[in-house]
Amino acid sequence: MNEMRHPSGDAPAAPQLPAAEEPATADEAPDSAEPRIAERIHQRLGGLSPAERRVARVLLSGAPTAGLESSAKLADHAGVSGPTVSRFVTQVLGFRNYADFQHALRDEIRTRVASPAEVYQRQRVRAASAQFGNHNAVALGETVVASIQGLDSAEFARATSLLADLHHQVLGAGGAYSHLVVEYLVGVLREIRPGVRLVPPIASERAAALADLGKKDVVCAFDFRRYERDTLEFAVAAKQAGARIILFTDPWLSPIADIADALLPAQVAGPLPFPSMAPTVAVAEVLVTAVAGALGDAARAHFERFGGLADRWIRFWPEGEALGDSTNHRAVADSRPSL
Repeated sequence: MNEMRHPSGDAPAAPQLPAAEEPATADEAPDSAEPRIAERIHQRLGGLSPAERRVARVLLSGAPTAGLESSAKLADHAGVSGPTVSRFVTQVLGFRNYADFQHALRDEIRTRVASPAEVYQRQRVRAASAQFGNHNAVALGETVVASIQGLDSAEFARATSLLADLHHQVLGAGGAYSHLVVEYLVGVLREIRPGVRLVPPIASERAAALADLGKKDVVCAFDFRRYERDTLEFAVAAKQAGARIILFTDPWLSPIADIADALLPAQVAGPLPFPSMAPTVAVAEVLVTAVAGALGDAARAHFERFGGLADRWIRFWPEGEALGDSTNHRAVADSRPSL
């Protein structure tokens, strides 16, 4: 089990949140919202020169430790000059020099590969207090706001366009815990468009999904540190079959980012001693809202048709009676089993 527990148009502006009344102490401060190195590279790919793009590809597609080699070796791997690597590190990534870049990269690698138990041990969970709810609400709210406001508009627009293409099916796949968010995305998305399929993290289900995959179908992949090899291999196989990939991941970026057609990272820091999936859920909800807007009347018609069929098997309470009808209340009470 590799994933840690619990477990884009422009994103809409989010309201300002009040300051936390109990600020986090140094030993429990959440991960910084500052873009990680891989995320910075992805954000700047479109404006890179061919030589700079080669450096970027080495850092993104190779092992995370590629940047820990000397600048000369990195230049050799990328087939560029030493000055190109130096310019990439300072002008593209914003570090003062190569040494600062390596220092930051070491810290990120340590954080990226930390086990759930290690992360839990570093966090000090407060006992509930009078301000407990407010403190946690602010901490969690800030990560949600940062995640939505931090989405790249071009990536978000591309993801929206892919999911609004009714000519191709959409598959959702995740890992040990992120599959919970996948189920939510699939459950909501299938209400507004046809051809949406959940792919459980089971080998036979993934094989069946790949066997049925058509060219230009869309795979929504969810992958968070520590990244799961099975999810990566499924995404790679889907890409080789001609599918387009929308990746939901964390700021450190899953290895799937190198083949993703649309990249939607979200913060994972929160008040919990383990990663929060709330920001990813929020990103998914904003995306579905954008897809509904792009589909327009088609989404509304499908939603009504889906709802009409679902209502045959979903029984709501009270069943057609007014809430104040005492007769209905007695009938419900009488139907309860005896203890």
